[in-house]
Amino acid sequence: MSYAISFLRREPGQTWDDARVALESRAPETADYAIWSIVAVAAREVLGVVSEDLLNCEVTQLSTGLQVECDLGRWSVSVPHWASGEGAELEAQVRAVAAIVEGATGLTAYDPQIGAVLSDIDDLAGSAAAFDLAAAQCGR
Repeated sequence: MSYAISFLRREPGQTWDDARVALESRAPETADYAIWSIVAVAAREVLGVVSEDLLNCEVTQLSTGLQVECDLGRWSVSVPHWASGEGAELEAQVRAVAAIVEGATGLTAYDPQIGAVLSDIDDLAGSAAAFDLAAAQCGR
């Protein structure tokens, strides 16, 4: 289980939930390695010591597990449940990596835990609380 930010393209007249459903029902895409390369290089600068899976388009921060990935054309930034409570530094890194993905892809970072665009959320504490509650219900 993890806390995750999704990246969506909302068409005129669509709600964010409609955009999320459209993304989930869309056929898988091949990775755009030129865009992935831009994201991976910039994410490494933010995250420091990372592991990389270039074939599967994943960069993971070793200390927290914060991960940015592009899986079949679906972008996400996630933090595993055990990293909850890491504080302001982790929140800043989530926001910084999300901004990198937004800039490279033209997509919008969306927090499905509370149903809001990431840039509209002043403090991720509400998202983290929902995430912590879900993790606790799963016995984590």
